[in-house]
Amino acid sequence: MKRKILKSLKYLLPILLIIITVGIFGLVRKKPAPVAPPPPITKTIPAYADFHLLIPSLSVNTPVIPDVNGSDKDAYFKALQGGVAHFQGTAKPGEGSNIFIFGHSSYYIWDPGKYKDIFAHLEEIKVGDEIDLWYQSKEYKYIVTETKVVDPSNVDVLKPTPTEQLTLMTCVPVGTDESRLIVIAKPI
Repeated sequence: MKRKILKSLKYLLPILLIIITVGIFGLVRKKPAPVAPPPPITKTIPAYADFHLLIPSLSVNTPVIPDVNGSDKDAYFKALQGGVAHFQGTAKPGEGSNIFIFGHSSYYIWDPGKYKDIFAHLEEIKVGDEIDLWYQSKEYKYIVTETKVVDPSNVDVLKPTPTEQLTLMTCVPVGTDESRLIVIAKPI
């Protein structure tokens, strides 16, 4: 029986020695320090690639339909279904003159489009409020410098200006087309 045990140990002992050796070297061997992953590649993606208007103080967030013929009632009513309208022939952001944008303060409830009252609260804007305008993936920031109410026949508000300004227009009082509220903002 001793012989059987010795014979078993003859085979078992080398296996046991291998397991112990591997275990000891496995515990003693230094593990390489973890390699930090490379920093993520961040690419600044513009919030809006096209033409877009944001007025944070009024929660206005709307597309701007470019180059709308303000003399063609059908054309501008159709454009206003998709946002506010940039008056054709006025400057675009970055061009250094008057950027004229107009939108509804109210319109028929059954009319298609979700922007029929986008400027309903424009009268609440204050001098000093910020307006953000996105154009061709670039952000332009403006600060309100003036608000006024003019007669609908006053087209001076469309004229080019010697320096860049943003002019917003809507009908007032809400629900009428008696007068026009004009908001003027300068670049910051």
